[in-house]
Formats: sequence, structure tokens, C-alpha cells
Amino acid sequence: MFEILKKYNFWDGNVKGCGFLRKSYLKKLKELDVTKTIITITGGRRVGKSFLVRQYIDFLINENKIKPKQIFYANLFIRELESLKDPKIFTEAIGLWKKKLKVEENLKKYIIIDEVQEIEKWEILINSLYEDFTTEYKVIITGSNSKLLSGELSTYIAGRSFSLNVLPLSYQEYLDFTQKGISKETFIEYMKDGGMPEIVLAENSFAKNNLISTTIDSIIMRDIVLRHDIRNISLLKKIVDYFCSSPSDEISKNKVANILKNTGLKSSIHTVSDYIEYLKESFLIHSCPVFSYKKNDILKSVPEKVYLNDHSFAMNNSGFKDLGKLLENIVYIELLRKGYKVQTLKIDDKEIDFIAEKETEKMYIQVAYTLGDKDSDTFKREFGNLLLIKDHFPKIVLTLDDILFAPVKGVEHLSIIDFLNCK
Repeated sequence: MFEILKKYNFWDGNVKGCGFLRKSYLKKLKELDVTKTIITITGGRRVGKSFLVRQYIDFLINENKIKPKQIFYANLFIRELESLKDPKIFTEAIGLWKKKLKVEENLKKYIIIDEVQEIEKWEILINSLYEDFTTEYKVIITGSNSKLLSGELSTYIAGRSFSLNVLPLSYQEYLDFTQKGISKETFIEYMKDGGMPEIVLAENSFAKNNLISTTIDSIIMRDIVLRHDIRNISLLKKIVDYFCSSPSDEISKNKVANILKNTGLKSSIHTVSDYIEYLKESFLIHSCPVFSYKKNDILKSVPEKVYLNDHSFAMNNSGFKDLGKLLENIVYIELLRKGYKVQTLKIDDKEIDFIAEKETEKMYIQVAYTLGDKDSDTFKREFGNLLLIKDHFPKIVLTLDDILFAPVKGVEHLSIIDFLNCK
């Protein structure tokens, strides 16, 4: 076993497989390494969680001057490490690492586990490492499920973990990753490629589309079907197809159930509700609550708009042509990336795409592909809806137009490209 552990660790100080440096996430990891608290890194498949933890290991060794032998790394998706899914064998591996390398007990030791949910009753194992008062462990775990810390066994580590959610590449990161400059052309490429690094690097559209499809299939089969013992796989795939073909649509469980019924697939509201939650947990979709100021609406169940974790999932549908929805999806994920709480606002029959709030900040945002002229219905809708808001927080219309209109009663018209590149 030791030789296999040695193969996939970096005890010689040479950290392989670091990939593109995710500076903002690496900075957050550095800031979180101040207490014994467990660091939990979550995110969808192919967003780069494994690369990020290896970048962090490289930082620990080369900048923080941690001795390489003080760091234990295990990626549970590697077939040769499959035996570590047994918590007893994992514990034996920890002991073997410390014994063979003569790990110094008086120094901090890092245990970094990729895809920790693969270990049976992993929370008990992690809690045991945390509670070990005879030595100092810093435990960092990753997982492809947003509910990693809210499962049945999560009480073992409740209040002992900091969470970091990794999203696909932003447009800024995409430019650094591809070594290209900011332009409308590169933004259109970003719209097509999405933000999953492996897919961005694919050499042609066939390879990209194939990777997008296999990523979605992997999420369906490994993160949902196997985890939740789903039997009606065809129903689940139909729901996924629906969301991938309609990002930014407002949905309800009844609406989805009725659409499925019209295609000949009968399902209960309960089943549809469960499947939607599983898709959220696995980071295929995000839901944005739709908020209304009307008193009667407060008592109703809150509707949601659905966005894709990576906008390339929409391009998996060859018939998808609604660029406005794609842009709205990109802006929504960017707001999450920047730490905003995001809602959609309904004012009677009018809609504001996003209210974005963070601490004392607040802004209202409308997103469209193009506005046309001042007499167009799009111009009147996008500016007119924002003019219904009477407070003094920023109000912005974002489009891909080359020519921007002057502010209208305080409502600004900005380029999406510029908005995505502001700090």
C-alpha cells in the first residue's frame, strides 16, 4: 500500500497536476488556514477542485515551507486508491504514512481528501481526525455535492467546518486561461465554451460537445442515480434536458410535472420535487427565488428561476438559440461568484432579473442581448421595469450592444463584458 500512496503523494516536494492557478480561491484557502477547523471545498464536476487542492499543496510546500512529508493527499476517484473508501483501511494508511516517513508529531500535519463522500460514513472518520488531541491535523476535504455537510451524519462535524464553493471559470479567468485579450470575439467564444477548464482546452467543437455530454451524464449517473438509488432514469434525464434547454426560466414543480405529462411521462409532484433538489445538490443547476412585494404573494410558495452551473450545459442542446437567456445565466453565476445573494423581483406583471445584495451593497440588474433603439419594446421593458424601483441603489441594464445609451433617470446602460471584468 505504501508504494501506491507514495505514487499519488508529493513527498518529494514536486507537486504535479496543478493546472491553471485559481488565484481568488487559493487566496481564500490561505485565509482559512488559521485554525484547526476543517475546510470543505464543494463544486460541480470538472470545475477544478482537484487542481485547486494540488495548487494549495504546492503553496504549502514552496511558500509556506511546510515539509512535504507532513502532507497526506488522497483522491478517492483514483482506482488504485479505491481501498481507501473503507474507513478502517484509510486509518491504517494514515498510520503507515506517519510511520514510514517518520512524520514529526510536534508539527502540523495536513490531510487532504478529494471526493471524501466516496468513503463510507466519512463524517465519522473526519471527526475522529479532528478530535485527535495527541497530534495537530489540518483536514481539507472536497466533494461534488452541495449537501456534503447536511447529511444524516453531518452533526459529527457541525460548526467545525468552513465551506468554499468552486464555480467554473469566470470570463476574466477564461481570458487568463486561454491567454487571450478582452474583446467581443473572445466573449462569444466564452459563451460557446463555458467555464469548465478541460472543456475549454478541447481542440474542436466535437470534442467539446462530447465532454459536455459526458459531464452531464456523469452528474446524472454518479452523483444522483447511484447516490439516491434512482430507478426512473429516463424521467430524470427528461428533467435535465428541460433545464438545459431553458436556463433562466421560472419553474414550479407543477409546471415541470405537467410538461413531462404532455411528453407521455407521468410523475408525481413529490418525485419531480426530489429530482430537482438532487440536481441542485449535484451542482447541475441553481435556483434563484422570485420575490414579490405583494402581501398575498408572501403567503404563497416561492417560485424559482433555474440557472445552469455552467452555461455550456445549454449548448449541449443543439437547438438552443436564446442568447439573452444564456447571458442572463452568465451574469447570475458571476453574481454568485462575487458573493452576492441574488433574487428575482416581481412587480405586478413586470420583472427585474436580479436584486443582488452583499453586506451594505445592493443593485438591480436587467439583462438583454441587445436593446435596439429607444422606441423598441426591449428598451422600454428593460429601462421601464427598473424605473419602477424608487430607492437610490444602482440600477443597471446589461447588454452586448457596441453602442451604449446615456443613463435614463439614473438607470445605467453597461456592457456585459465590462461588467464581468470589473473587480
